[in-house]
Amino acid sequence: MNGDNEKLYQERLDLIKKAIHVEPVDRIPVIYMGDAFSPRYMGMKLSQYVSDPEAPVDVTVAAMDRIGGFDGINLAGVGRRSAGFGLGRMKMPGRELPEDSVWQVEEIEIMKPEDYDTIIEKGYPVFLSEALPRAIKDMEAFQANMAWMVANAGRKLQDYRNHGYVIISGFGMGVPLELFAGARSTPQFFYDLYRRPDKVKAAMDATMPTLIQMTIMITKMSPVLGSWIGGFRGAPPFLSPKLWDKFFFPYLLQMVEALVENDIVPILHFDQCWDRELSRLRELPAKKCVLNPDGMTDLRKFKEVVGDHMSIMGDVPSTLFAIGTPEEIRNYVRDLVRDIGPQGLLLAPGCDAPVNTKPENMKAFVAAAHEFGKV
Repeated sequence: MNGDNEKLYQERLDLIKKAIHVEPVDRIPVIYMGDAFSPRYMGMKLSQYVSDPEAPVDVTVAAMDRIGGFDGINLAGVGRRSAGFGLGRMKMPGRELPEDSVWQVEEIEIMKPEDYDTIIEKGYPVFLSEALPRAIKDMEAFQANMAWMVANAGRKLQDYRNHGYVIISGFGMGVPLELFAGARSTPQFFYDLYRRPDKVKAAMDATMPTLIQMTIMITKMSPVLGSWIGGFRGAPPFLSPKLWDKFFFPYLLQMVEALVENDIVPILHFDQCWDRELSRLRELPAKKCVLNPDGMTDLRKFKEVVGDHMSIMGDVPSTLFAIGTPEEIRNYVRDLVRDIGPQGLLLAPGCDAPVNTKPENMKAFVAAAHEFGKV
């Protein structure tokens, strides 16, 4: 890294930390997220992107440099892709799918009802060792990628810093509900909440210490500020308040408090609409977490209910990047800064800029962020 990029990195790091902790800033940070967009924009086949372990960082840094104006990246991928979230089996471009198609998670039952007993009696690591071969089609390739990650992930992630970019979050283990629902399949898991609720709860309790330990370990090994905590199947529209309060929120609270105690920023990547439970976010540690929504949560309501208790990273919807116009992007960013910012806001795509993002819309996002983000 040259001296100029290191100075730029430190300036951006300071800016992003202030925004995360809801402190005054001179301008609003601009954060990138475009997992599948990066290779498409740079002319790389998605089959290469998912199979060449060097490719994700190389092509993403190149895309960020070409567009310009970013301070950091939300979640930096590295290595080959294998299992999906929650042990979902993956369909991959160049294998089950055409070479330039986006990867897909298969909603199948990797986890069986008897696996709850395995977790309760033997622990989550034993279950994981038994379940991985069911989810991974090529275990030899998976193990080779894990070895590559141990040897090379740190080196590749350093490339972001070498270009002056801050990595906001590394991939975390999340909470048991998300892992179980992904492994059982969503329909079967939600049946389990009614057919065997006590067993599901006991398995969650047995799993939680391992998830916390693994998340802290993985995060501290990476050059990142925080850990990504997903909320997909645990979103309020999928669960009644009673079930949400029993099977999701207590584990979210445990994970968040453990991360904060270890100086790790919890990045709450909450897809779907969280309006119903926004008040519960005030139970999380103040000015230590980041809400990272996908465009479906009402951020004006969030600001009213949660206030400056938590920062926001978002939230330009993926639909605008794909089918909107530069003017619509500009107007969305303008209104977001006016209503939500400038303090405690990091401007970013909501969830992720999709593969079919129009390059002119991504450029319009960055331009608008710099135009309206000055304080």
